[in-house]
Amino acid sequence: MKKRKKRTAYYVGVMFGVIVLAFSLINVFSGTKKVSETENRALAQRPKLSVDSVLSGQYASEYQEFFNDQFVLRDAWIKLKTGFDRALGVVEENGVYLGKDGYLLEKFEKPDQKNVSATVEALKTFREKHEDIPHYAMIIPSAENILKDKLPALVPSVNQDSYLDNTFQELSKSGINVVDVRTALKKNKDQKIYYQTDHHWTTYGAYVAFQQFAEAAGLDASAVTYEKLPVTDQFQGTLSAKSGFRTGEKEEVDVYLPKRNTNTTQEQLSSVIEYTDNQKKTGSFYNTDKLDQRNAYEVFFGGNHGLMKIKTPTTENKRLLVMKDSYANCFLPFLAPYYREIVVVDPRYYYGNIEELMETEGITEVLYLYSAPTFFSDTSLSVAME
Repeated sequence: MKKRKKRTAYYVGVMFGVIVLAFSLINVFSGTKKVSETENRALAQRPKLSVDSVLSGQYASEYQEFFNDQFVLRDAWIKLKTGFDRALGVVEENGVYLGKDGYLLEKFEKPDQKNVSATVEALKTFREKHEDIPHYAMIIPSAENILKDKLPALVPSVNQDSYLDNTFQELSKSGINVVDVRTALKKNKDQKIYYQTDHHWTTYGAYVAFQQFAEAAGLDASAVTYEKLPVTDQFQGTLSAKSGFRTGEKEEVDVYLPKRNTNTTQEQLSSVIEYTDNQKKTGSFYNTDKLDQRNAYEVFFGGNHGLMKIKTPTTENKRLLVMKDSYANCFLPFLAPYYREIVVVDPRYYYGNIEELMETEGITEVLYLYSAPTFFSDTSLSVAME
């Protein structure tokens, strides 16, 4: 009887494996699944076959990635694996730490110093070309740096502060105004300045940093007061999707609106945002359609765009160029009362000429606003500044 049960279990297991493999092959050859909702990322598609790609080994590598991404029940297997790992006490998955008090924290990887030096040199050279206008640099530390007390015990971590200190020192020597927000964020770390399931800072965290920028740039931050408006409580961030941790937890996303009794309320409400990549214009900083999708952080301007132009009716004649990553998206609305125009470039998606943009838009100030992980790993900023 026991042997019969074992044989039955064996055959059931084999049949299940065959079914999974069959459906996987069907899914792979159809190649119809474009996005993983669980991981919140695009999935690899079937690579193009060519003699060169086969001989170089590129085709085999890309096909393996394609097969892995298109494997049927992939999302279920990820959740199952994470469940087993948690039962075994695993506190890291795919570079994400399972932190304390509900926080997930992205592991900060040691930067490639060659890439960092290239980016810093590019900024210094650009500043020399435009030394007649102010340049500001804000490199925002990740949650792993500010919320160190939330990290699991004894996990390895790279000292983010040393890279920030060295970079700030180099930029300052070249005449770039460094806005170091670490102290301000640490003073407010008992508030929710980072999301618990996502790698971004919250709108409150961005507001804390804006006050520091306003002081450095000579802006009157007290001229506008804000009220917090929750727009969703169903946000589940990319760190949860990437790691499989805390998949049942949802968060609140807030926007900060000028109070009605301020003089600048109407000016902000009547700003016009032009998205040059799709030739669209809107009168709002917020795309509420994104609240129904997984990544609700994209409520800010609908996500990342290569080039945006924010035109405001303010009487100020200042025009700001912002070179940025996604951390800037919830920060930008705070700038609107102080600049006639804000030209926003995400070098990861922009292929135009920055020098021409500076001239045609009459830029009077430049701000580099990046999260530390992106600034230290991405090479598109140095390429764009060439």
